[in-house]
Amino acid sequence: MLLFSCTGSSTHALSNGLIEIDVKKEYPKKDIVLNDIAEITYIPLETNDSSVIHPSFEMSLSTDTIITGDYFQSKLFFFNKKGSYLGGFKRCCGQSGEEYNRLSLFIVDYTQQELYVYDRFFFSRILVYDFSGNFKRRIKLSKQVWLRHLYVYDDKNLIGYSKWSWHGNFDGKSDVVEENPYYFIDKQTGAMSPVPITIKKRISDDVKFRDEKTGESMLTSLYMNPMLKTKDGFIIADPSLDTVYHFVNDVLTPVTVFKNRDMEENLVDLHSVIFYSDRYLLLEVQKKEVDYARKTLVEHPNHFLFCDRETQEICEATLYISDKTSKLKIDSYDVSEIPDNMFVSLFTAGYLKWLLEQGTLKGELKKIAENLDEEANSVMMIAKFKQ
Repeated sequence: MLLFSCTGSSTHALSNGLIEIDVKKEYPKKDIVLNDIAEITYIPLETNDSSVIHPSFEMSLSTDTIITGDYFQSKLFFFNKKGSYLGGFKRCCGQSGEEYNRLSLFIVDYTQQELYVYDRFFFSRILVYDFSGNFKRRIKLSKQVWLRHLYVYDDKNLIGYSKWSWHGNFDGKSDVVEENPYYFIDKQTGAMSPVPITIKKRISDDVKFRDEKTGESMLTSLYMNPMLKTKDGFIIADPSLDTVYHFVNDVLTPVTVFKNRDMEENLVDLHSVIFYSDRYLLLEVQKKEVDYARKTLVEHPNHFLFCDRETQEICEATLYISDKTSKLKIDSYDVSEIPDNMFVSLFTAGYLKWLLEQGTLKGELKKIAENLDEEANSVMMIAKFKQ
């Protein structure tokens, strides 16, 4: 189980350097040990009476700080890079105008020491705090949008992706009608201007159904991520487009092109980018099939395509780490900021304890699991890709 290049896979590289992926093609299946291409670090996040975090949380990482946002508590927690708890704050649910209604999305400007909290679709506002939780300002967005991703773009603007807008169609069949779902947002005024991508026919990773008797809308989703922060820009992998772009310094550069996608109303091939390093690209490909009669999504397996950007080779990958004999679960995490050339994943304490019982852990991760309480915070795994 040792591979860091998908040697032997036949892939077609376009003349302009793009990687072309045929969705209908069966690529060679390979086992990839992350330790062969990256340095792996585990960070158990300290657990005490003040720092208990729900297993599902958003993350932002700098070179020396980890900030996590717990949606269930609407609270922010600060740790150092060894996982020691530094403090936190909760500015939720008050009436002074300085509190957010609910923590749903946050980003960090480490240069300005500012923390931006997006306050839900219905309010369409962003509240800004310093790292001690002191209120600094409120940014009222110029449009009512449902932001799924938000990042710091430069010293004047944020950049974000709006999954829905206020005029979205909730008839159970239509997705989003916004033709410019990617926005620059002024850090001071909230003025919004579109990133130069126009999408005439939007495709979403979710589907809405309406109950004919009650009139209530139901939502189910595959949770594919159309944006990803890179060291010098942003990946835009919109499911409506056949091309994945790297957006750097106001310029869109094609990275990957998909062909032979199913693009019917009830059957479509979706994609998202899991990581994008100086050399490697990991894509998730997932089929979305809608059963309108049963008001559900038909289950299809997802596939992970590992691309070596240097050799232009592709394989269908199963990822492993050296401290774990079973395959590495690739879940979708909300990571708004991460240092250059890194990938982050999480192990819940309960999952590690279960793996320990199964006898599938070894090395450092086994030692960590042996000393964990089942109610402890998650253990963060950081992979720093080798040059």
